[in-house]
Amino acid sequence: MCCLCIELQNLIEVMQECKIDLLAVQEVRWVGRSIIERDCIIYCSCDDEKNIFGAGFIVSKHIGSRVIISKPFDTRLWMLRIRGEFKNYSFVCACVPT
Repeated sequence: MCCLCIELQNLIEVMQECKIDLLAVQEVRWVGRSIIERDCIIYCSCDDEKNIFGAGFIVSKHIGSRVIISKPFDTRLWMLRIRGEFKNYSFVCACVPT
C-alpha cells in the first residue's frame, strides 16, 4: 500500500473517530481531478501533470447524498454545495501557497 493511501486512510479514521462529516483539504498534491468513493467521498482537484497544489473536500457517506454541486474551478479552488434541512450551504476550499 502506498504512503499516500496510508495517510488518507489515517485521516478518514480520525474523521470517523471525531465524527467529522465535512473536511476541507489543501496541498493534496495528487494528479488530476477526481471523485473517489471509499469509506468517505473524496472530491479533489490538482494539477494535471505535476504533484503540486490541490484542494478539495472529504465528505462522510452520512451527508454524501446531500451534495448538490461539487465544482472544481481550478487546481487551487473547489466549491461544494450541500442541501440542508431548511436551507442550502456552500463551502469553498482554497489552496493558497505561501
